[in-house]
Amino acid sequence: MKTKVAVILSGCGVHDGAEIQESLLTLLALEKAGAEVSCLAPVR
Repeated sequence: MKTKVAVILSGCGVHDGAEIQESLLTLLALEKAGAEVSCLAPVR
């Protein structure tokens, strides 16, 4: 059974929220580790 992980993405950019490079590397590392990943974002 795969570990289920949620990645929370919010804002945009280095000073305001999720930076694309950090988000992508996190997703790649989780996939490589065999996790089942869901990306979530807050709704205004």
